[in-house]
Amino acid sequence: MAEGLASEGFVDLHSHLLPHVDDGPETLADSLTLARGLRSFGYTCLVATPHVRPGLFDPSDEALLDSLREVREALGAGGPRILLAGEHFLDDEVWRRIAEGRGRAYPNGKAILVEISTAGPAPARLSEHLFRLRVSGLRPVLAHPERCAAFQDDFALLEELDRAGVGIAVDMTSLIGQGGRGSRRVAERLLETGLADAACTDIHTVRELADVEKALARLRKLCGDEGLESLLHTGPTRLALETHPAGEATR
Repeated sequence: MAEGLASEGFVDLHSHLLPHVDDGPETLADSLTLARGLRSFGYTCLVATPHVRPGLFDPSDEALLDSLREVREALGAGGPRILLAGEHFLDDEVWRRIAEGRGRAYPNGKAILVEISTAGPAPARLSEHLFRLRVSGLRPVLAHPERCAAFQDDFALLEELDRAGVGIAVDMTSLIGQGGRGSRRVAERLLETGLADAACTDIHTVRELADVEKALARLRKLCGDEGLESLLHTGPTRLALETHPAGEATR
């Protein structure tokens, strides 16, 4: 198992809680409020996933590690475990970095969070490219697909990606209408069909804590306690924290 594996409690695979590195909190105080707020909801492990999007957000490794260290030291022993990965916007430059081994994978080194534009069609040959990444031993995990117009227009494409071994991480706040009716509809369908591997906060700001709390209640209502355990602990742990032999399925 990887360092930092939570033995119990919720695991969040997609959050923007480090200060000074992307469009997340601007101050350490806000970062600590986010972490402590999520801990009060039952989270024991938070994976910070700063944006990797050259030209917009592209923090250096040094900046990320400094920010992570600052948050960890300020939280102390009473806070949730904070781990580090990245949210990769799939343009040509980011594909190149991933191919060269310079992506910011999840703690197990076997999965990586990726995103596409929420507007317009999916990138050409997306399923093929992600399948090749999966075969190489690095499982792609698609962030908030329910927010993407391409999948709202064509749910079958998500089913195709699932068959190609792509993990699916739903933003739980889509279940309470954040992102509009289309996002909510697709998020609920992902839960109904069992395609979702994890439900995430994708939290950026302190004001979103109230939305996460509402979304957790909605998720419990839709999926029950067993589904909540699968989407907030078992699934995320297997997907991004536990280590697996190359090519071994995690679902």
